[in-house]
Amino acid sequence: MMSDQSIINAFKHIRVALMIVGASGRILHCNRATDRLFGYDVGALQGRPVSDVLAVASAQDLGALIEPPAIDAIVKGMTGRMRSGEPVPLGIQMTVWDDEQHGAQYALVMRDVTAEVRAEKQAKETLRRAQSAIKGARIAVFEYDRTTDTVNVCEIWREILGLGPTEEVNIHEEWRARLHPDDREVALEPMMECIAGKRDQVNCDYRLRKRDGSDWMWIRSDISVTERDRDGNPTRLSGVMSDITQRKNVEKALRRSMDQFKSAFESAAVGMALVGLDGRFLQVNPALCDLLGYPLEDLLKTGFQAVTHPDDLQRDLSQLELLMAGQISTYQLEKRFIRANGAVMWGLLSVGVVKDDDGQADHFVSQVVDVTEQRRLAELKSEFVSTVSHELRTPLTSILGSLSLLSSMDAEPLSDEAQRLLYIAEQNGNRLHTLINDVLDFEKFSAGQMRYELERYRIVGLVEESVMANLASADRFNVRYEVDCPDRTLAGYVDPKRFQQVMANLLSNAAKFARNDSKVDIALRPEKHAIRISVCNDGDGIPQSFQAQLFNPFSQADAASTRSRGGTGLGLSITKQIVEQTGGEIGFDSQEGGRTCFWFTVPTRPPA
Repeated sequence: MMSDQSIINAFKHIRVALMIVGASGRILHCNRATDRLFGYDVGALQGRPVSDVLAVASAQDLGALIEPPAIDAIVKGMTGRMRSGEPVPLGIQMTVWDDEQHGAQYALVMRDVTAEVRAEKQAKETLRRAQSAIKGARIAVFEYDRTTDTVNVCEIWREILGLGPTEEVNIHEEWRARLHPDDREVALEPMMECIAGKRDQVNCDYRLRKRDGSDWMWIRSDISVTERDRDGNPTRLSGVMSDITQRKNVEKALRRSMDQFKSAFESAAVGMALVGLDGRFLQVNPALCDLLGYPLEDLLKTGFQAVTHPDDLQRDLSQLELLMAGQISTYQLEKRFIRANGAVMWGLLSVGVVKDDDGQADHFVSQVVDVTEQRRLAELKSEFVSTVSHELRTPLTSILGSLSLLSSMDAEPLSDEAQRLLYIAEQNGNRLHTLINDVLDFEKFSAGQMRYELERYRIVGLVEESVMANLASADRFNVRYEVDCPDRTLAGYVDPKRFQQVMANLLSNAAKFARNDSKVDIALRPEKHAIRISVCNDGDGIPQSFQAQLFNPFSQADAASTRSRGGTGLGLSITKQIVEQTGGEIGFDSQEGGRTCFWFTVPTRPPA
């Protein structure tokens, strides 16, 4: 038989934390595991009050944790106190017995449950988040017990069906009564397959009528078998139900949009195509097939490069590169297409890019309009205008020469009436000569046939020459020109002849529309890589409604005023083309009833 000392020695070496508390509330014995649990040195706890390490005041408090007639208890949630003062959650199994000499004795087996408490806390937090997510996502949970034929649902389920939290209804019958007649089989068949054991999981979409009967809502149900009997037959089904009405409405709108696009694409009177990034046709409409003379199947086997004239391909590819790089959002150009029979067709091509969700180019949308006839008519018109103008200019030059000769004759002076008629004829002849020259220049600019001889010149000298050449206009409209150029060394690249043409147009316009007895200011200022020349006057200004079309050919803000002052309506259009084709920019600032400034720039570097 083991002695008491042997028992105590064995007690001390047990790895589980053990402690015996006497009736006085002091620790009679504890092992090394107990010392380690509370952070004490070996043997330091023996004889100390149990209240030093447990949240109890006395031995009687320990006894209160055991309900008679039981002699033991499992205590959960008690907090111990370590030597450092930090709390430690404990799980305790306690047994009490009576000692004849010393009274009640309490044996405690203790373990640190910090990890278990942390895990339980995390599990509760995870559950709380899951419940919040389910509630936030409006996901309703339900359960069907086949043995009792009962259905249990959560609060969200009742909210979706418009039922109050305490409203007494037969859930199963209420759900069945709300089913859309066309969806009854869709909604019931999956559940019947689960009950029959054919499937373990099913899902379906169906419509339920709202509580007030005003409309239908779309519901998605996901059902699974959660319990079976000994024979493997399903006895319990669980599932979730969510309102997907908004998603269905979006899908419906998307389908409608797709149908509309498809209808517009297929029935469009102009050729349309969806083109992949590799240049192959993804989809083409009948109009494009007719334009190019290909059957649908054959055209889809090829790409835009195969139907593009070789001389126009590089121009198209250059624009595509800019489109892919995001430097432009769309582009438009006229190019030649090769039809299936080898004939050449001129088409106006418009191209836009369609991007994916990441903002990357996915494919192109192209539109082609046949402009072959328009180009042919434009060329005929250009040839006709050029021919007529040339045919008119030769005899007109002779007529003006004759009129000038008659005006200068002194030997046989003409009557006052004859001189008046001669003057009118000469003035109208000069206007007609200017109009013919403007028309010829305009046709050259439009056709890209104008040639320039650009050289570096001191700009102020050219401006002063223009002012001298246009003094007659200033005298005619009773205005004066004033040049402001702080730096007379400013030099840029111009074609002198065309520069004089630009200045003549701007100076004559400024004189025509300036107030009587006012001045026209001509200013030269340096800019980055350019010289800015501005011509400003004080007058009626340019109407806001006309400013957008000011540089269009044959545009006139006030036809009556223009006729009284003279003008062809081509001057500003020609001026804009000269400036831009020689590497500059042009614009204006104007206030109605106030000051108007036209400006243009001359490059200080050789333009491309």
